[in-house]
Amino acid sequence: MFEAEEAKKVTIHIGEDHKYRGKAAFMVIFEYLGRRRISTANVTRGIAGFGADHHMHTINIERLTENLPIQIEFVATTNKVDEVMPELLQMVGSGLIEVQDTCISVPLALSKEWPPSARKRQGKAQLLRIFLGAGEKWDGIPLFEAVLESMHASDIAGVTVYRGVRGYGENEEVNDGHTHLAPADHPVTIVAIDEEDKIRSFLPFLDRMLTKGLVALSEVETVRYTHDFRSTDRRRTIR
Repeated sequence: MFEAEEAKKVTIHIGEDHKYRGKAAFMVIFEYLGRRRISTANVTRGIAGFGADHHMHTINIERLTENLPIQIEFVATTNKVDEVMPELLQMVGSGLIEVQDTCISVPLALSKEWPPSARKRQGKAQLLRIFLGAGEKWDGIPLFEAVLESMHASDIAGVTVYRGVRGYGENEEVNDGHTHLAPADHPVTIVAIDEEDKIRSFLPFLDRMLTKGLVALSEVETVRYTHDFRSTDRRRTIR
């Protein structure tokens, strides 16, 4: 059974280059929402758009500082939105804030404790870093995508792929996002974290997939903050 509560869905539209007190405004807003205990907020970066000035902004390989649109979205109770709105209006400046009526559905068993307090767990884990090029292939698809899919199939707890804008490898040629080099030449880093046994059991797959590159393993201590703490979930001690 669920209990519905009136709420507001807030969407903030702002430029990536917009500043607030010397910092990127979208980061200031995101951090502010966290401090005010907004339970969930998402930031997305557009690939094209225009604002009130009708100046078109698009992804440009030769210019990484293009002022692309940023969207910040969160849902909170009406009272909570009223509390944070005055400060948000100052941060957004010439941007746009969109507010829609919605509702939050919470299981009755949790409704008395909503929003839930964060719980903390610490533990040991293994951190795996894989350094390769964006243009490397495996069976006709980008190698980093193939590695990501294999990790997902192997039930690795957490994986993130980072695309670099500058770096160099064994050939000592600097791959610079501001040069003539295509995006396929840029460095890519895959970062995965899980229990040591899970990470080491995946290494034979990498032996078959990688022909060059670098793999680094580190033992780390993780701290996980969560509202959903299921005793049957093995990820709770490492993510």
